[in-house]
Amino acid sequence: MPVGLASKVALGGMAGAGLAGALAPEFLFGVSYLEGDPDRIREAADVLDEIADAIDERFQEENAAAEVVWQKSSGDAVDAFKAFWNDEYGPAILMVSLKHRDAANACRAYADVIEKVNHALRVLCWIMTVDMMFTIGYQVLTWKLFQAIMTRRAILLKLTGKRYVIRLLPLFSYWVADSAAYATGEVVLPMALNYAGGIKTDLAGNDVRSVGYNLTTFREHFVANMVFDGVADGGMALMAKVPGLRTLATNITLPNGTVLNTGSAIPRMAASTTYSMALDAQHGDNPLPGSENGLTKEEMYQKFLIHGTRSFIPRL
Repeated sequence: MPVGLASKVALGGMAGAGLAGALAPEFLFGVSYLEGDPDRIREAADVLDEIADAIDERFQEENAAAEVVWQKSSGDAVDAFKAFWNDEYGPAILMVSLKHRDAANACRAYADVIEKVNHALRVLCWIMTVDMMFTIGYQVLTWKLFQAIMTRRAILLKLTGKRYVIRLLPLFSYWVADSAAYATGEVVLPMALNYAGGIKTDLAGNDVRSVGYNLTTFREHFVANMVFDGVADGGMALMAKVPGLRTLATNITLPNGTVLNTGSAIPRMAASTTYSMALDAQHGDNPLPGSENGLTKEEMYQKFLIHGTRSFIPRL
């Protein structure tokens, strides 16, 4: 099956987004990995245990020698020495040993935390990277989906003459189909990556493999995408009617006749921003940009990368 120009450009954009996500996760996603080398930290823990072993071994030798004193001698001085050894010196040595062992255990625990958290963050970065790639490539699919639905419009023309059916039903059908398809991708792709990465819970402790979690995710993205489509289509219609904005809503045609998708860039950016706000609102968070759980600058970087790329995909 031949790959069209739009698909080729989309695949190139997906590859670029994948490279950006792999090379600059801190910039694009705002991720901060825990610092530290787990192997070297565990080596330090082994050294601390060795010190504790040496302290215990040396004290056992010293304690055996001390016991000889009060076993073979008597008197006030011997009693004082025994009390000092058993009540003060011995416990002090034990505490030094225990502190070294506690420090060793803490080092190993921290090494485990670094490995587990950084692994979870790497999987999260790959999920967000694949999400960018999916959204870029989805541009071609959404056009084909729209074309297929609008082709069925001819049947409606034969069956009914009602204008709201002819105009609105195909558009609404597209919104529903588009939202269902996109929400499915937003569930299936992260789930597959979580399984591949061995991730069972997210950083908030939610079971990312459960049916309930993924059904909720589907519903949230379905609703958000319905909002996206409404804002995008409404923005395009509004810009087409405003003289000052009409030029920005016009797709660029190249000398060879190829039409780019540049005219929908501004409405799509507005729609994508609204999409994220709709997700935040469904999570019970303040959706306003700049709020504690609202839109971040890293999310806007991702949107510019995604929709900037989508703008240069040749229209079908």
